[in-house]
Amino acid sequence: MIRWIIVMDMRIFSTLLLLVVLSACAAPTVTPATASPMPLPPTPTAATFASRDTLTGDWLGATAKPDGTTASIQISFDGSEAKLNIEPRTQLWKLTVTQNDENIQFTAAGATRDPFQKIVFAGTLINGVFSGELDWDGTATAVTFTPIAVVDQNILEKYEGVYRFESGRALSIIVSPEYSNGGMYFFSKTLMMTDFDSGTLRGLYPFDEYTFAVGALRVVGAPFAGRIQFITDDQGNTTGLMWWDDVNGVAPSATSGQFAERVQYTSEDVPFTSADGTKLMGRISLPESNIPLPAFMELHGSEPGTRDNFGNKVIAHYMISRGFAVLAYDKRGVGDSEGIYQEAPSSSNLQKIAEDTIAGVEYLASRSEIDAKRIGLIGGSQAGWVIPFAASQSDAITHIVILSGPVESTFQEDVFSSYTNDGDTATNYDDAKITQQLRDLKPGGFDPIPIIAELKQPGLWLWGSVDKSVPVTFSAENLQVLIDSGKDNFSYEIFLNGDHNLNESPHGLFNEIPYSPRVLFYSALTKWLETNMSKGQ
Repeated sequence: MIRWIIVMDMRIFSTLLLLVVLSACAAPTVTPATASPMPLPPTPTAATFASRDTLTGDWLGATAKPDGTTASIQISFDGSEAKLNIEPRTQLWKLTVTQNDENIQFTAAGATRDPFQKIVFAGTLINGVFSGELDWDGTATAVTFTPIAVVDQNILEKYEGVYRFESGRALSIIVSPEYSNGGMYFFSKTLMMTDFDSGTLRGLYPFDEYTFAVGALRVVGAPFAGRIQFITDDQGNTTGLMWWDDVNGVAPSATSGQFAERVQYTSEDVPFTSADGTKLMGRISLPESNIPLPAFMELHGSEPGTRDNFGNKVIAHYMISRGFAVLAYDKRGVGDSEGIYQEAPSSSNLQKIAEDTIAGVEYLASRSEIDAKRIGLIGGSQAGWVIPFAASQSDAITHIVILSGPVESTFQEDVFSSYTNDGDTATNYDDAKITQQLRDLKPGGFDPIPIIAELKQPGLWLWGSVDKSVPVTFSAENLQVLIDSGKDNFSYEIFLNGDHNLNESPHGLFNEIPYSPRVLFYSALTKWLETNMSKGQ
């Protein structure tokens, strides 16, 4: 069974719903008009960021573990209680704290299955700086804890959007959804930042309501990897952000410059009707433009996806940053869409979803802002079956992009994901063995290959080498046969150490996602779009 965590698809209804669903945004909405950035306050020093007059609140610091790796530790003081957390874990350990004037000591005891037996800290709080030596089972590290602020949700929501540096580098800022699984958080507690140049996907950690540190990994904060400061105008509208490569730095970024302007676009919730009369709710986002825009419709995987989930927002921000309009929607029977949601990839259900897709494309083509000769589909996982099915039935679909999608029958894919347990556990995995087994099996259920073989549209498939939900070796092998037969409108790329969500991952396991440093496919997609969907293609 396919599971698409960040962008599209999941097997377990309740798990994915928690992971991707965010509160619906009001519609229509327009991002604030561009204004000249307000003068920045003096650049704070390291001492400013690292200081607080009292211990009360949250502090974050990096320390060495006995195995030589680094851990991000959060210390929380709340009145008489003190607790320790090791990111990205959800578990909290009670601290025993002793304070004598500026001298502070605390200890935490671990149980048998905990990552430590004993953590001991001895240090001081002097002039607001909380620092000392932390001992983790005999490995001692000098650590300075940085105070982390609490920022209201309504302030965080003002920062959500797309930002572009003069160099062309673009960032997405999205309010973090709440989701944990298997004792780990999958998002930070405030904002998530995606860098579409490098693929970096990181949590942000507030120093104050304007200034945020960039985390070291997806849900691992310390040691920090940079600093962002949001800029607002006299009316409080966010107009851009400032960037520092060094969390305590003064000089601008050497690679992109320091100021990123907020990209202007409009978003509008729009209904459209499928072939069987089912009314579906979508959200169209339109960058500012004086000419008709190329566009993409986003498709979900097997999960009950909504138009405003995290994955849809990230892809929408990416498309907006490239000058594309984008239509996301609530899947049939989900959110504000009518109908009955079905997860199973039966031919009849895939046909219904394909009809919903075609209805969305026809809606896009009806808009005067859209270039009807350049309308593509993008989606992942189960959408890898839906997209070719829809494209084979509509000339209005001009391009297709499939992320971690299967190029084999539903039966063969199910055999593979059962063998790998969809990456839920560290099951022994022999790619050559399972690939040969799949070659020996006859296709069963829905088979997309005969449909793909007849497609005329340019198509791109992107996979990760350690995907545990889709048999990448077998899929690429099948697609290569079609390419060798003359289908030069198709291309694909396999990213080393990419998981099913195209996160960088050592083994493609679900519990490795919070530790991922980046998403792998944006640069490849950008190159393909420039080649295949530029004006006149």
